[in-house]
Amino acid sequence: MLIIKLTDRRETLDDIEKICLYLTTHKELLPLITKEEVKDISYILKPTFKADHNEAEKKAHWEKVFNEFTLTDNKGDELRFHREKQTDALYFGTKKGFETLTSINNDEPAIKSIFNS
Repeated sequence: MLIIKLTDRRETLDDIEKICLYLTTHKELLPLITKEEVKDISYILKPTFKADHNEAEKKAHWEKVFNEFTLTDNKGDELRFHREKQTDALYFGTKKGFETLTSINNDEPAIKSIFNS
């Protein structure tokens, strides 16, 4: 079980570019990225002189990466991006890790109310 929090809210274009840059600069990840994902990541990282930095197009490519990028760990568990519904925070990890995290977060208000009484 593994889960890593990447952002506290919906990711910005800057966050997206940092994530994609990380994926491309770590040599152990490169063989795991599909040709289609390489095209999407390359588009996201491509410099532009447009005032909006091609934000809409880059975010469209990001959605594909978000939905399709997966890794498999040595135990056979699939790791992928997840989004927390309340805050739009971005995570990467196993489904079990994300489900555990969200179940803990759902219990959090009850825990706070116990300590605040």
